Amino acid sequence: MTMGILRRLAQRCETHDRSSYVETRRLEEELGMEPSPAPPSFVDEHADPSLIDCGNSWCKQRR
Repeated sequence: MTMGILRRLAQRCETHDRSSYVETRRLEEELGMEPSPAPPSFVDEHADPSLIDCGNSWCKQRR
């Protein structure tokens, strides 16, 4: 519960404020870098945080 309060105070979103393979891959392509190896989990490889509604009101305002 304490971590949830701290995240809310700092307006940090557990879904959108962490790196994802999809976002990293996009950035690597934009920079012309070789793609990093995919994670072993299918879900981690294809999960796109920009498509997820986390329900945090402050998060919608930042994006």
